Amino acid sequence: MDDDWKMLMSFFPKNWKKLGVQTGAISRKFKNFNSEEDLIRTLLIHLASGYSMRETVVRAKASKIANVSDVALLKRLRGCKEWFHEMCLSLMSEQKISIPSSGIRCRLFDTTTVQEPGKTGSLWRIHFSFKVPSFACDFLEITATKGKNTGETLSRFPIEENDLSIILSLDIHLPTKKNNFNFSHNSSVQIKSNQVRLYKIHFYLSC
Repeated sequence: MDDDWKMLMSFFPKNWKKLGVQTGAISRKFKNFNSEEDLIRTLLIHLASGYSMRETVVRAKASKIANVSDVALLKRLRGCKEWFHEMCLSLMSEQKISIPSSGIRCRLFDTTTVQEPGKTGSLWRIHFSFKVPSFACDFLEITATKGKNTGETLSRFPIEENDLSIILSLDIHLPTKKNNFNFSHNSSVQIKSNQVRLYKIHFYLSC
């Protein structure tokens, strides 16, 4: 586990600790954490693995990373918003990734599900998109997970011709009379091999 964590940290921006201080995320004393590493590691248990706050603090305590309540961890997370934002921007800068500014809007699309607390809590699907590099949410819709017009489909998102779209985990359908989605914009799509039907393939070889 420690070797995996060290490998993950190698992908962090070089100035990630400094950014934490500048944004105020780690300006307070580590009352329930031993270091900056323990703080961000605990937060990533929740953010990256998808565990609830309660399960996160249990796992962090069992791993001897942190001894914190779920309420205190939530307060920490709220104070780390700008920290994660600045780390994303710093990573893009280190990789020399620049977003064109000539009328092109870069957006990231995804969906997820959330469940209300309790054994009988309702399950909801969240459809959302973010602008890059600001990572500000520019579209949000909440639907049920079952029934008509509740699926993960790209056609529900308002997409303009000059949008540069990064699409994650969404069903992609070819244009039809019922679906007037415009595919003329630039897109990067994460898909499963059984979601797309190839009608014709051209191979170009160069030596």
